[in-house]
Amino acid sequence: MLGCAEGAQKQDESPTYLAMFSLDDSTTVDVLVSIRQDDLVFMNGEERVLMRSVSGGGYSVPVFGGALVGEWIGGEGERIWRGDWVDSLRIKEYRVPLEIAPIKNKIARGGNEENSVWDTDLGKLKMVQKGDSIAATFLTSTGDYRYQAGKINPETSRFKIGNFDGVHLFSFEGTIKQDSIANGVFKSGTHYATNWSGVRSTTNRVDWSVNQQWNPQSNVFIEGVNSGGEREVWTRERLGRSGYKVLVVDVMGTWCPNCMDEARLLKELCEDYPEMVVVSMAFERSGGEVALGRIADFKEDLKLPWEVLLGGVANKRIADSTLSFMGGVKSFPTTAFIPVEGDLVIHSGFSGPATGDSYEEEVVFFRNTIESLIRESR
Repeated sequence: MLGCAEGAQKQDESPTYLAMFSLDDSTTVDVLVSIRQDDLVFMNGEERVLMRSVSGGGYSVPVFGGALVGEWIGGEGERIWRGDWVDSLRIKEYRVPLEIAPIKNKIARGGNEENSVWDTDLGKLKMVQKGDSIAATFLTSTGDYRYQAGKINPETSRFKIGNFDGVHLFSFEGTIKQDSIANGVFKSGTHYATNWSGVRSTTNRVDWSVNQQWNPQSNVFIEGVNSGGEREVWTRERLGRSGYKVLVVDVMGTWCPNCMDEARLLKELCEDYPEMVVVSMAFERSGGEVALGRIADFKEDLKLPWEVLLGGVANKRIADSTLSFMGGVKSFPTTAFIPVEGDLVIHSGFSGPATGDSYEEEVVFFRNTIESLIRESR
């Protein structure tokens, strides 16, 4: 079900530490950690996120900025790291207490693999259970909750899964009662909590559409601020003069993990389709030089070969008014496939590698759409 490792090259490495983020007095998000030289590798199921060591005993968070601020204490073999995760993308200071300690209990292995799908208040839950271990994700109409991992108590059927991808810190708990999930609690960092429930589903299919109608009455006009701080505009006329056949406009934010997943796919596709050009429109939590600096870091971390323009503040209404030809920006990311002539294709949301077959369907859709528009433009 789960896709390839991200953020750090996957290796045959065994976790020896457990990172425990304290959301409140009763809830922690527990993530397995291995040590690679002086760096930490956080392991969300199949995902690997490399946190590089910095001076002073802390670690830098890739792609999304932020840091783990603290220090190691104790002797060799008994070392414990204590400090905080600091999220640099929020306007107000945001800290979550964190302890990284050696794993005391042996990690359970083996057991038959059981796949299940659930319709829940949070979206479509896809779960793989092997022994007492769980790997999972939630699909929603705007994207997915990426890689989730955790444990289930075989006696009570109470499970707890979560992840830390550098910007989101999620905790999901629930109790499986035959064909239902009861007493669910979802917490996002220290700022949000809600209850949820679910019922077993017989299908992987979702009941929402990712396709939407574009607005042919509005001019195809893309305007933002480039890395040099200058205004840059893309239109169909510029596309025609450029020699490219298709313009892909990626509406995103550097704070958005689903946008990161989509950017990685578009980077792969750029190599296969030289007749396609990509432009990202970033809507950021900050503005001005701070936002441009954040965009530059994001582009460098992902090694993106195209221009990422600053479109405005991270708000769907602002993105919609800025790009009115899209017919409504309902999620980040939203993607427009624009040929030199003819109808546009608008794709809302993105299901990333953690969703398995749903991600493979995204890849097929992107490829088929690009190939069709290129073929029609020749």
